[in-house]
Amino acid sequence: MFIDFTGFAGDCLINGKLDLRAPRLTDQLNADPLVHLVDVELEDLENARRISAPDFTIERSQLCAVRVTGPRGSRALRVETAPHRLRAQIGPYTILGRLHEPPGIDPLTTLEQRDLMVPLTDATIAFMVGGVLDVRDWPTLVINRELASWFRAADVDDPPLAAAPEAEPARVAVPGPTVLTLEAGDRPRRHPGTSARGPKSR
Repeated sequence: MFIDFTGFAGDCLINGKLDLRAPRLTDQLNADPLVHLVDVELEDLENARRISAPDFTIERSQLCAVRVTGPRGSRALRVETAPHRLRAQIGPYTILGRLHEPPGIDPLTTLEQRDLMVPLTDATIAFMVGGVLDVRDWPTLVINRELASWFRAADVDDPPLAAAPEAEPARVAVPGPTVLTLEAGDRPRRHPGTSARGPKSR
């Protein structure tokens, strides 16, 4: 089953279609180190330039966050949880959402023990595209906890994300330098290179 996919990488937005083979998108992201997409559009965060491609592959480790679409999984497997408001900086993205943990569990002490991709509900993500602030709200957003510069419990006195993203957000830390390229007649993919800035054409 193909579902809509919106991913947030360190230098671009990724929109396309994903072949969902797991019960939920979160399950598939945690199981597969590579994400294969079709009918893809890449949007450079620096200048808002867009590039289309029939297919695209990106490493999961280079995704800061992913919008959750598709089925929610079996209701019978769900357990009782308590929501905790969480604020995080992941690459150029400031994120606010509800982290769900069993009652009585401190979410900040257990977050690093969870799977790599962690779902947040009632989520908001703020970032800059071509120098313009973009703020989006979604029912569920999966974040890459390993790429977080910081995360903390959200405070009622925190400024709204719509005001502005965090000052001087840290660039996403990926294992080694990377560059996103489109090779003529070839499939675009993220691979070792010398730059970490936006989609480029050769």
